This record gives sequence, structure tokens and C-alpha cells, in this order.
Amino acid sequence: MSPRLVGLCYVTLAMLFEALGQLSFKIGADRANSQQGAVNFLHYVWRQRVVALGIAFFAVETVLWTMALRLLDVSLAFPAGSVSFVFIVVLSRLWLQEQIDPERWLGICLILGGVILVGLS
Repeated sequence: MSPRLVGLCYVTLAMLFEALGQLSFKIGADRANSQQGAVNFLHYVWRQRVVALGIAFFAVETVLWTMALRLLDVSLAFPAGSVSFVFIVVLSRLWLQEQIDPERWLGICLILGGVILVGLS
């Protein structure tokens, strides 16, 4: 496998962990939503295990992203990282049962098309 392809695989995995981290934070925030006041909210969120899991996901994402940058130009890696938007939408649909309208699916398809064009360039 070429270094460029390996780098793109690292970017894809990094963005998957980014999406998992974001969804973990969303779940933690939703659980703490009933807490009154900013201090109580932050205290409750910080004690959520799902938030700790989100932090761990971001740590893994950071390592993978750094590995990708060793192999790719930033001008390729950063646009390819847009695949995180795709992961967020798909995982929020599956994990959080969020409704996704057709316009958003069209946007996701356009993002994927752009990522493919950037990756092939």
C-alpha cells in the first residue's frame, strides 16, 4: 500500500474517532441538560462516563491524525477530514435516532464527492 493511501486510511479512522467523541459529548450533555446553572451543569457533565469516553476517543483521534500528517500534505489531509461530517450524520442517525432530511443527505453526498476528488488529485 502506498504511503498516501495509508495516510488517507489514518485520516478516515481519525475522523471516525472524532465523530464518536462528538456523539459521546452530545450524550453527556443531554444527560446533564436538566441540571440548573452552569456550575452544576459542568460538574454533572464532567462526572459522566460517556464524557470520559469522548475524551478518550479524541486522544485516539489525535494520535491517528498526527500519523496521517506524517504521510500527507496538510492541503490533502484537512479536506479529506471533511469525512467527519459524514460520520457524524450517519452515526447520529444510527446511535441517536436523529432524523436526517433529504437536503442533508444531498449535502453529505456532495461532501463525499469532494473528498473523493481531493483524494484522487
